[in-house]
Amino acid sequence: MITYRESDLDVTLPTGDSFRFSDCSAYRSLSGAGLKEMDFGWWESSSSTLWLMELKDYSRLSPAEQLPADLFDGFMNKATDSLLMLASVWFNSAKGAEICHCLPLSCQSFPSRPQKIKLVFLLNVDSYRIPELEALRDRIKNRLKGRVALFDLTVNNIILLDHRTAMRNGLPIGT
Repeated sequence: MITYRESDLDVTLPTGDSFRFSDCSAYRSLSGAGLKEMDFGWWESSSSTLWLMELKDYSRLSPAEQLPADLFDGFMNKATDSLLMLASVWFNSAKGAEICHCLPLSCQSFPSRPQKIKLVFLLNVDSYRIPELEALRDRIKNRLKGRVALFDLTVNNIILLDHRTAMRNGLPIGT
């Protein structure tokens, strides 16, 4: 297992079955051209699931402050661009072949049927933000519905959680 520190949380992922697009030179060569990425990806062999996870830390916001207005658009861009990067790998485009070298073998081909890809947006927030998160979750699912359908996925594959709920549900994070 390998542990990363991101957004004031520890993320422990399987060695050899995890990746970060940000560590990939092929991604970095495109990031200046407006391409975005989700923070972590990993293959969970026990459930045959490819996970993509984005973390954001808003634990220091006061109760009077709201989550940033551009959070929704940022999540949309990161999810869409990450799926496009994976599709480029699975399609074997020239740039996809470069990105493929940065992925573990378990993530280099499209997950076999039934497709199991989970998009997780995780916020390090205090519990009083739960109503804000529920509204944001509905917006995210509605906007990504058509995009994930292109991968034979449904909105059930899109998850938005606060960090405490994520830990209780067994996601690989800790404080």
